[in-house]
Amino acid sequence: MEELVEKAKKNDENAFNELIYLTQNEMYLIAKSRLKNEDDIADAIQETIIACYKNLRKLRNSSFFKTWLVKILINECNKINKRKKKHNDYNDQTIINEYQNEIDQIQLDSVSFDYLIRNLKDEEKLILTLYYYSDYSTKEISKILKINESTIRSKIVRAKEKLRKEYGGDLCE
Repeated sequence: MEELVEKAKKNDENAFNELIYLTQNEMYLIAKSRLKNEDDIADAIQETIIACYKNLRKLRNSSFFKTWLVKILINECNKINKRKKKHNDYNDQTIINEYQNEIDQIQLDSVSFDYLIRNLKDEEKLILTLYYYSDYSTKEISKILKINESTIRSKIVRAKEKLRKEYGGDLCE
């Protein structure tokens, strides 16, 4: 991935497109852990891609590309949430869309990760998504979220305990 980042820094559009392609699923899941509305998720990802494109040359160490991208994405999600709270613009259609999205998450034969973590706090959702789905270490999550690494580990343990109480068994092992 570092080679792609270096090429993209030199205005190689194909390399940049490949980077986005390689990270799109991860960006979606992270945004979904922070935002409820599919339109907001798409907006956050789009703004992240634009910011990444504009500022990629400023990235000093290419090996930190994904961490840098996730930080940008989280900031974009936070901006959208702040705007939503400020304007409190939830209407009936938004509520219907959120309800439909929750129904869509339930699969007939298996329970999806999104559905399992739906009742956790936003921060817990984000941490579990980064840890279990995106395979970030607690140290990397600590750097991304600017939270002490031991606090990240504690939050993972507490979130897993909540899931055990809600669903029983060892879901997160």
